[in-house]
Amino acid sequence: MPIVMVDPHQVHAPVAFVNQALLDLTGYSQEEVSGRNWHLLHMPGSGRDDLNAVDVALHAGEPFETEFLGRRKNGSAFRCSLALSPVHDEAGHLRWVALALTEIGPAHRSDREDTDQSRHLEEQVERRTRDLQAALDRKTSLLHEVEHRIKNTLQMTASLVLLKARRLRDPEARRVLQETAERVSALSAAHRLLSAAGDGGRFNLKEFTAELAGELVTTLPKGQVDLDLDIQPLGVPAPKATALALLMNELIGNAVKHAFPNGRRGRLTIEIGRTENGLKIAVADNGVGLDHAPPAEGSFGKTLITMLVQQLKGQLTWRDQKPGTRAEIVMPVDAQEMKFE
Repeated sequence: MPIVMVDPHQVHAPVAFVNQALLDLTGYSQEEVSGRNWHLLHMPGSGRDDLNAVDVALHAGEPFETEFLGRRKNGSAFRCSLALSPVHDEAGHLRWVALALTEIGPAHRSDREDTDQSRHLEEQVERRTRDLQAALDRKTSLLHEVEHRIKNTLQMTASLVLLKARRLRDPEARRVLQETAERVSALSAAHRLLSAAGDGGRFNLKEFTAELAGELVTTLPKGQVDLDLDIQPLGVPAPKATALALLMNELIGNAVKHAFPNGRRGRLTIEIGRTENGLKIAVADNGVGLDHAPPAEGSFGKTLITMLVQQLKGQLTWRDQKPGTRAEIVMPVDAQEMKFE
């Protein structure tokens, strides 16, 4: 029996293997079909609905049977019965899909047969589309619920840490706990935006940064520091949300705490946008300069910034603007990884 093994995890389901019976039926060689779209075996211009139905079942890893018009290497057609069989590994994960072809007769089919088959395939595609949409809706709802619970847990943790900090007499211990609470609150804000996102997998970096910067600046006397934001709307994928949230909290918090001592007035500028090399984040101030920012060598804040930039595979540069300090981070961005709106 002619058999084709394809990879269902790739968009075009490339051919991974064909047996000798398939090569004998079609006239192709192993090298001519390996790695190519399995549509190579389908007669162009015929049975498009059949082909779409097979692709839907193939990527879903579901068994499926249908008839379609095949094409040999010399261009001649053959009428086929095609059966899909998903192949799973020992852990139950889908690895391959086997397509078994059986030649059942002449290539000609009556108009009535074509109409009936098309209607049947349309019904199958519609049913599978509804099932997939329902599954996606359930998954999205679950993700929102998980993010909501994480956010609430982080908020409670931050509140408990602050409560403990207020009862401490040691100023240094109180400061450490307050900074810890700020970091936990930043994580909570990131998860809140994730739970509010429509797809449950991204959060708005512009909204998060504007909210965070506004909150941190309010810890200073009113009017002491002007905030200037130049941020492109970005949809950050969930796996990067935590690292970016902590990084922005450290960079902005460092400027707010160290750049404007003794009531010094100034301006804090935050820029986030896409560059030729990826994503650029810049936090700049016109404060006292590098003697106060970044923090002293060995401080936890500076260590955390360095670790987060490394985690994001970025490059960090501190610049003395005289007056002030500018921290710039450039990190690689994949078009599929980061959504620019």
